[in-house]
Amino acid sequence: MKACILFAHEGESSFCHSILSHVTQSLEKQNIEYKLRDLYKMNFQPVFRSEDMKLVENGTASPDILEEQTIISESDLLVMIYPVWWWSTPAILKGYIDRVFTDGFAFHYEEKGPVGLLADKQAMVFTTTRETAKELVGKGMDAVIEKQIAEGTLGMIGYHVDYHNFAAVSHIEEGALSNMLRQVDERMLHIRQPVGV
Repeated sequence: MKACILFAHEGESSFCHSILSHVTQSLEKQNIEYKLRDLYKMNFQPVFRSEDMKLVENGTASPDILEEQTIISESDLLVMIYPVWWWSTPAILKGYIDRVFTDGFAFHYEEKGPVGLLADKQAMVFTTTRETAKELVGKGMDAVIEKQIAEGTLGMIGYHVDYHNFAAVSHIEEGALSNMLRQVDERMLHIRQPVGV
């Protein structure tokens, strides 16, 4: 089994980095080979430019994107870790989605709409917010955040998605943060084996 981790947080010491550490430790314990795509450290170019569009229209992509698509294709599991900014993904991750999960690679359109081409793959998404769970539910933003990544993006292209947000991470006690990391460990133990294994 192979995994790809998409990580989108700058710096070295965020709670997202703690999640990343627990995810990689779990994968190693389970003998799951993984590739980490730390988008900030990679200095990933997130803008979907006119050149990108022309390449997609011709059924290909630039070398850097072809490399990412190969990693995604070869991975049975996709793990996304990122902070929620403006109720969505950081721009660098949104750009990765725009440039990598392209028409003809991740999906194609049929008469009834888009059809995912990355079927039977699993995705685990871990996000963090400053807002408390109560605030998110009260505004209805918990559903918005989950729906756009779990259904509107990954679900549309074929992934089975397990989504979890950790709320109020910037102003809760250390014990609560430790409990959140235990939840990461527990979720990572429920990785399903790919079909045929």
